[in-house]
Amino acid sequence: MAGDVRGAALMPPLGAQDLVEIHELLARFGHVFDNGDADGMGEVLTEDGVVEGVIGAGYTISGLPAAKESTRRRRPDTPEHNTVGTIVFVDAQGVVRARSRYLAPFVDGSVHAGDFFDILRRTPEGWRISYRISVPRRPALPINPPPPEFFDAWRPRAGDLGVSRGDAATVQLVDNAPRTTGTRCG
Repeated sequence: MAGDVRGAALMPPLGAQDLVEIHELLARFGHVFDNGDADGMGEVLTEDGVVEGVIGAGYTISGLPAAKESTRRRRPDTPEHNTVGTIVFVDAQGVVRARSRYLAPFVDGSVHAGDFFDILRRTPEGWRISYRISVPRRPALPINPPPPEFFDAWRPRAGDLGVSRGDAATVQLVDNAPRTTGTRCG
């Protein structure tokens, strides 16, 4: 589940440049997906990345090849995703997480809004999303949400690191993102 940190590796604290790169990455995901840029998915998602959604019965897209194929099949009526209000932190287990709001206008002018919950990994090519789940807030839609305890991992607590505070603290970065598969999406 969300607190699982198997395969963690030591890394230095996040700095201001990391935060800039992470914010750009999260914004770029919407551009890549909304523009049907299947090849661009490799610039935003790890090879083993997982993207989940909870509308209706939910869905799970596992791995970069599946994400590229899903992006190629993007429907013309898919809303345009705008990522806003992002917070980035390193939790007590050393997992780099981001929680963002999204606003997604449809062609007819109506707006869909919700939250993205991301786990991020620094790769040799830069920051990538290793896990993302999209949970709508408005309008009220039939959803199959994660269990309530899932959201606890995306609530920063006192002491969670964001920007380096100039101390010798180090954090761990998860190599294997937690999956909610088996709890609701499939």
